[in-house]
Amino acid sequence: MTTTELLVALNAAQRADAADCVESAITVYLGAKSQMDAYSEVADEAKSLISIVMTETAQTAYSTKAGKVSITAPSTSVTYDAKALDALAASDDRIARLLAPHRKVSERAGTMRIVAAK
Repeated sequence: MTTTELLVALNAAQRADAADCVESAITVYLGAKSQMDAYSEVADEAKSLISIVMTETAQTAYSTKAGKVSITAPSTSVTYDAKALDALAASDDRIARLLAPHRKVSERAGTMRIVAAK
């Protein structure tokens, strides 16, 4: 389906009862998602080709009429196992006092997950 057809179907879904509306919206979502996935595969292949050329030519950047591409420098990141540190803090009040000022908790809203029926 084209994006126009998907939008027409989505607009039509808004006039249906709740169950039909959700069913139609899921169908539209899955149709749009499959198109996005197909385009992502093409984009990934293009990126792979660029990577191959850059490796073969030992270049880390190109500037063309179509756009620019570059490879960033490698970096490192550090993470800590929050569950393990929480367990450690729970087992020793001294450690809990040391860690408490550095512990930050953030809430995340629930997310919607849509999957095709089997």
